Amino acid sequence: MFYKRALKRQQKMTESDENQNQLTSRQIAALPCFVASASVEASCEAADISRETYYKWLKNPVFKSELDRLRNEVVNDAVNQLKATTVKAATTLSLLLDRDDNPSVQRAAANDILNHVGRFKELQELQERIEKLESLNR
Repeated sequence: MFYKRALKRQQKMTESDENQNQLTSRQIAALPCFVASASVEASCEAADISRETYYKWLKNPVFKSELDRLRNEVVNDAVNQLKATTVKAATTLSLLLDRDDNPSVQRAAANDILNHVGRFKELQELQERIEKLESLNR
């Protein structure tokens, strides 16, 4: 599984290199602006282009693909940061569960723990089902 992910990542990097060869230097320079800004207006201002130019570029599948890839990278980085803090978050919930001075905090912590474990189990079961289906299609 790890090997497959690494191979996909390498393919995406190769695709990215190919994509960047098909983009103008202005488009390449503007991509980080669209990834970092919260709105189209702010992105266009930071990139020093008009909204019309932005929407024109979005019709270009290579530009759109590269923009999507970069946005996904940002999301993946954020998720990885959150993953790194999960032990601390779980410890915090456990400590809140052990508080004797505030039953409502204990109840909220218990609900959070149970909800998270339930969602985790659902996702785990879905992943197992998907893997079984994929193995049948091979």
